[in-house]
Formats: sequence, C-alpha cells, structure tokens
Amino acid sequence: MTELRLITPEAKEGPFSAGTPLPRRLPPGRHGIPSNLVREHQRLRLLAAMAEAVGDHGYANVTTTHVSERANVSTSTFYKHFGNLWDCLLAAYVAAADQLCETIEAACVEAEAGGDSLAEGIRAGLDLFATEPALGRLVCAQAPREATALGAARRLLISRLAAMLRRARGDKEERPQPHRLDERLIDATLAFLHTRLAGDDPERLTSLASELAAILDRPRLGGAAIAGQR
Repeated sequence: MTELRLITPEAKEGPFSAGTPLPRRLPPGRHGIPSNLVREHQRLRLLAAMAEAVGDHGYANVTTTHVSERANVSTSTFYKHFGNLWDCLLAAYVAAADQLCETIEAACVEAEAGGDSLAEGIRAGLDLFATEPALGRLVCAQAPREATALGAARRLLISRLAAMLRRARGDKEERPQPHRLDERLIDATLAFLHTRLAGDDPERLTSLASELAAILDRPRLGGAAIAGQR
C-alpha cells in the first residue's frame, strides 16, 4: 500500500507532514484531535487512495467508492472534500507532481557541491517511483482526452521538469535545439516509465538511471547535430 506522503500546502508544516507516513485510520472514539486536523488527515488519505485506485483500475474505471474505501472514509466524506471524482484526481496529480519536483530539486541542490546534479536528480526521481509505484503510475500516465485540467497539469509538470533538466545540464543556449526538445524527451520518458511501472518489479527502475541520464543529456552533447537534421 502507498505510504501517505503526498505533499500538500496544508501538510508541509503541520502534524501530518510528508516526513512521516500517516496512519490509515485515526483512533476511534474521542481522540481529542482538532476537527481541522481530522479533515486534513482525511484529505491526505483520499489523495493517496486516489493514486492507488487509478493504478489498479485505470482512469476509465476508477470510482469514488474505490477511493473512499481505500481511504477508510465514507462516500459522503469524500464529497465533503471534493466536488467530484475528477476534482480529487486533479488534486492528487498536482500533489504527486509537486512531490516529484521537490524530490528531484533537493537531490540536484545536494549534488551541486561537486556531484552530477543531472544524474542525481534522475536517480532521486526513480527512487521515489520505485518506493511509491502508485504515485509514479499517476504522474507518468497520459491523461484522458476529456480530462482537460488533468492534461494541463501534466503539461505543466513536463515544463517544470524540462526547466530543471536545463538547469542541471547547465545549458547556456549556445547551441540551437529543435523546438521544445526537452519537453518531448521528458514526455517520452514518462510514457516509458509508465510501462515499466505497470510491471511487477518497480524496484528495478533505479537501474535505468544511467541510461536515462545519457538520453536526457543529448541536447547538450549534440544539440547542433540534431537541429541540423530538421
């Protein structure tokens, strides 16, 4: 089961922070926890449950019942937090995307002292997907055509990752590149990782770090040659 570590603005500094997995259910009876913290706990559980439910059932078949049962809340509680299934799915995607970007950014910053920030950032992202495959499947999946907001969130994630990639490579725009080459490479990488996450051994993702680093480093190494082929 996915550990409840999804980052939301409410959780970053609160008692249910991303640093410690949340319990699946609060203590029964009069536990003395303030109502606003109970709501926060419920919402985080619903976001993590959505990631798991999408991984098991796919976008087309997931239901509010799937999500609420995994989160150990009632369907009526689900609708106290989200207007519909797609609202919850979008919130879960944004939270997972933020967690991925923050994980990669932290690894890149740590590597700036003398390591390879590109390789370390890729390795950190793969480690996150390996330990939380449901989160990885949610982030990497292609959004359904009718889910326009979710598609926009995925494009924003790709843009964020492309900007981080260029910083990690130390790009100085000295060589021309095909338009949005980095974004296309990342889009293809996410699709590739989604097929790997659908397998039975997500832990093997970490072995792809060197291969992916070489692919994503190509614009710096041969951008001019690629551009000349257009």
